[in-house]
Amino acid sequence: MLKNVNPNILQITNAFMYTEYPHKSFWSTDMGSEDCHSALLELLTDEPNVPLLLYVHILYCTKLCWFCNCHIGEITQSQDKRKDYLELLYSEIRLFKKLFDKHSLAPNFTEIHLGGGSPTDLSMNDFSRLVENLSSIVDIKNLSEFSIEIDPRHSSREMLRFYHNQGINRISFGIQDFDPGVQKAINRIQPIELVEKLMGPEISDLFPNGINFDIICGLPHQTTETIKRTMDECVRLSPDRICFNYLHQAPEFSKHQRLMSDGKFGRPDHLPDYYERKKLFTIAMETLIKAGYIRTGYDHFAKPTDAVAKAMAEGKMQWNALGVTAGRYTSIIGVGIQSFSTIGNYYFQNFYDLKKYRESLRQGQFPIFRGHRQNQDDLIRRDVIQTLRSFFSIDFRCIDEKYAINFEEYFDPELVALDDYVRDGLIEIKDRSIIITEKGHQFANTVCYVFDKYKKNRPKF
Repeated sequence: MLKNVNPNILQITNAFMYTEYPHKSFWSTDMGSEDCHSALLELLTDEPNVPLLLYVHILYCTKLCWFCNCHIGEITQSQDKRKDYLELLYSEIRLFKKLFDKHSLAPNFTEIHLGGGSPTDLSMNDFSRLVENLSSIVDIKNLSEFSIEIDPRHSSREMLRFYHNQGINRISFGIQDFDPGVQKAINRIQPIELVEKLMGPEISDLFPNGINFDIICGLPHQTTETIKRTMDECVRLSPDRICFNYLHQAPEFSKHQRLMSDGKFGRPDHLPDYYERKKLFTIAMETLIKAGYIRTGYDHFAKPTDAVAKAMAEGKMQWNALGVTAGRYTSIIGVGIQSFSTIGNYYFQNFYDLKKYRESLRQGQFPIFRGHRQNQDDLIRRDVIQTLRSFFSIDFRCIDEKYAINFEEYFDPELVALDDYVRDGLIEIKDRSIIITEKGHQFANTVCYVFDKYKKNRPKF
């Protein structure tokens, strides 16, 4: 697969995942509460029925997974700290309700996603109260999707039935890997029996929007043999979707990643290199496709009956920081520490720091850490990047018509830069289209990188 690929292409091993464009490292800390306020009013006044997703970030985990690059705050078993955080979350929700009521707005929230951290570490009482507070701005009963990230170590069939009764209709299991050696190396011991107990027709019937497995490619001690066994188990357990993300290493931000493998701070050993990671991905992909899964974008797979697979066939599938979606919403409003929002042509992200988050709410302000307003060039490039990453092809005419440009003229330097990709058989440029070949699917991210205007100033990780 990597044979005869230009070394200049292979060395681009840390291209952004492009869940947003530009990457959040380029957003400005000069943007704050008032900008978020204005962006919301602009969007909801111009498009009062625009479909929205509400993302809720739950702080804290009870145990540290060494691979993780999410903001978890701290590791704690204290329910009091969780309750304190939830009270802050409710304050933020009240800010949104106050804004909506003041301007007689009725946002069309069609989906909610509960992430973190670990939402499954909340007690039943706290979870019920969370849903009650969310109900102040969202019509829970009429959501098209209400999803939650599940830690199998802290879940049970009883809890899953409880989530169903609270309105949850899709769940996502954090699996990462089924191999015991890999689990030990990332400090997430999770025997397959735990997951088996949470699966089956009874559970599937509770969540009609589907069950997802999150698996990570590139963990310490992963081999082609271990990843094949993990994917065989996935096929046997039969989730509706499988997200097979590459490990994102950012030890400058997530210092605990240096603990991977031996539990001591230092450079992680036994981590697959770039070539090995591509082999791991290929073995996993072949196993899933043979079992009937469809590749839905760069690193996701779904059964043909799943909503995302259908949306991909219809050209409606979308990609964001929550993964691939069926494209039922166009903007995201995030609440909680570190949560992100995509409000029309604006991006916003909340504070990571609990003290700053708390102080902003105390002052009655949205706790915005940074943001970005996309200009026309950003919108065009985001469209091109996300289309290539999701569908592995793009028709120049669609971009011409949508943005009133001539693709070849606008992207002349980029098309020249793609010559190496054409020579290596990774893409074809013909009939006013870019088509990423089957061989090139593994390099879709680096193809997208060519269209990144900000890449010269990208931060070093």
